[in-house]
Amino acid sequence: MGWPRSFIDEVRRSAEGVRLIGEVVALKKRGNRWVGLCPFHQEKTPSFGVNDDGLWYCFGCSEGGDIFKFFMEYDSLDFAQAVRTIAERSGITVPEQEAPQRPRRGDEVSRERAMVVLDAATVFYQRALASDAGTGAREYLAGRGLDEELVQGFALGYAADGWDNLERALAAQGFKPEELEAAGLVKRRGDSSGVYDLLRDRVVFPIRDSRRRPIAFGGRVMGEGEPKYLNTPETRVFHKSRTLYGAGEARDALRHSGYVLLVEGYLDVLACVQHGFANVVAPLGTAFTDDHAKLLARQVSKAVVAFDGDEAGRAAAERTVGVFLPTGFQVSVLQLPTGEDPDSYLTQHGAEGLSGALRQATPALGFLVARAGERGDLKSPQGKAQALASLLGFVLRIEDRVERAEWIGRIADALRIDEHLVSRSFDELRRQPRRAPHEPREPGDSGAPGEAPALPRVAAQLGAVPLAERRLLQALVHSPAWLADIDEIFDRTALQDPRVQAGVAAIETLLDEFGTPDVVSVHRILEITDMPDLDRLLSRLTAEDDVVALPEARGCALAIRRAELLRQLDELRREIQQAESQGEAHLDELQHRHIALGQQIAEVRRREQEVTTG
Repeated sequence: MGWPRSFIDEVRRSAEGVRLIGEVVALKKRGNRWVGLCPFHQEKTPSFGVNDDGLWYCFGCSEGGDIFKFFMEYDSLDFAQAVRTIAERSGITVPEQEAPQRPRRGDEVSRERAMVVLDAATVFYQRALASDAGTGAREYLAGRGLDEELVQGFALGYAADGWDNLERALAAQGFKPEELEAAGLVKRRGDSSGVYDLLRDRVVFPIRDSRRRPIAFGGRVMGEGEPKYLNTPETRVFHKSRTLYGAGEARDALRHSGYVLLVEGYLDVLACVQHGFANVVAPLGTAFTDDHAKLLARQVSKAVVAFDGDEAGRAAAERTVGVFLPTGFQVSVLQLPTGEDPDSYLTQHGAEGLSGALRQATPALGFLVARAGERGDLKSPQGKAQALASLLGFVLRIEDRVERAEWIGRIADALRIDEHLVSRSFDELRRQPRRAPHEPREPGDSGAPGEAPALPRVAAQLGAVPLAERRLLQALVHSPAWLADIDEIFDRTALQDPRVQAGVAAIETLLDEFGTPDVVSVHRILEITDMPDLDRLLSRLTAEDDVVALPEARGCALAIRRAELLRQLDELRREIQQAESQGEAHLDELQHRHIALGQQIAEVRRREQEVTTG
């Protein structure tokens, strides 16, 4: 059985993070932090730091987390092993009668047995979809435009509402709870009294390997509820960073078409296949990785990235282009209208519309130049310098000399800078110490003097977080009581970064559960959310010395509200243009909405000015 939460909390409170990490990393006191050379990447100048609470973060490779995460990464331990290791090094007696007795995934349950369990679960979910209980799920899928043939082809299913439907059904077939747990299908209860189904009242998407064998599952709620999507955890047969949804189904189409269409989610994949675009795959709720690119490179050499048409989607597309570059891919980006994704675009414009859009996809360099232009004025010397630094960061990832030279020439043309100057800048950059790749910096953040520009990172990192959202989360972590004040300013659906959304939601949960802001901490936030990379983001925020005051926090909330209103305004302008061109009767209504939005934006700006001059 698992250890009680009280024991884990005792280990976390008692562990001397600086001392324990200092046993494997040479640390020196600098201000209120201890710094040293990062153990997770090669560096000459210390960028790794630990605070007195045991939270660590590396500004070089963007890795970070708590004391448990450090030893899980450093010694390749699972969570239970890390808890035991830290307890023993801290002189804390491990309660042997509570010692975890569940098998480590892949040790007591063989890979072959796990695959058998996953096959049985697939059949169970398919039968549930076909049953009376699955009526709502079938109607949901039909409403998304998916026909029966496609549903069967991708083995879609349904997990009915209930805590142990799957566990009881598979137990009747002779499967043990430990086997279901090793396959990622159930979770152990907090009081160690048994297990419960991970997926409940969700449409189920089997995640299959290249041979179309189920290795994991994803579930989506059909109405309101969070999280909207939920994947079963990684196991010895399932690794997110090496798995793409739809890859097995797309294998023949990839070879036939010669390129891959990369989208963001399950329903985007299914909508594309439904409309005849079978060469489509998607990452599994994580950033596109080097392993993903290498997997695709075995079959194709061209890619079109078609992510959502919002800022988060464009930022993800920018990172993905950077991941593709070392593999020699010819990459283009399909820039969908704001608020659209491939699924919704196909619903409105059909296969012919998407085919036309794909033919107009922007080549990688043109897309990156446009992104650089969004962060600065490309007509100004400073804007050109910032854009050049950002673009050369991508060029560093290109291994082929001829391709690099071609990019350098095109960058010179795009920015109207002498090619010799661009080439010399690249040579200077290449001679600087290389850092582990991560996101392009936020606008205006050029880094320390002489520091190489950031490279695109495989995993989602701090650079992708809008500045106002980052500062707001930082404020709420330190002063959670401000949440009620902030909630009066904007709707949280305006938050663009899912990590910030998860962090704020976790703070609210803790406040509701305990009734006091004193219980809110980074440790507790991480305990109640499984959002990827949230631990790294929070570790980075706590590593920053500056404190966000309440007026600034209100200003951040207002900025987020204004950005949301501006997105709505852009969308409304497009609707008005379409209505004008088609002579639609509701043009007056749209124009009135345009005026009302303009007034709301003006009011938010007025409040921002009051906060600034305060």
